[in-house]
Amino acid sequence: MTITPRTRHWQLAPLNSGCDIVTGIDDINQCILNILITRKGTDVTRPTFGSDHLDYLDTPEDVFIPGVTREVILAIQTWEKRVVVEQVSFTGHAPELTITVHWRIAEEVAGEIYQTNIGLVQK
Repeated sequence: MTITPRTRHWQLAPLNSGCDIVTGIDDINQCILNILITRKGTDVTRPTFGSDHLDYLDTPEDVFIPGVTREVILAIQTWEKRVVVEQVSFTGHAPELTITVHWRIAEEVAGEIYQTNIGLVQK
């Protein structure tokens, strides 16, 4: 049985995560992940939800990096108003690449910067 928490920011946790709900920073992190793993047009109730960054997967690096950076920032600015993106960085090499989104809580002027990693593995 899941008990509804007494906090403004919460949602159900992903399956097999070991907990029923996520709250606070974990809730925001999960929202960012949900935005970035959803291709635009795949949520039938919200066709503009998600990001187009995956459209750049097979492009040259000089197109890939600025294109993905732009799409990631645009998607988060559109769908997650609680954060400000500070930086988008990349580690690894194709076919295993990780995009790291560095962000902070929007209401905090000098807040701590958090990060969300999105692994891209070509199968």
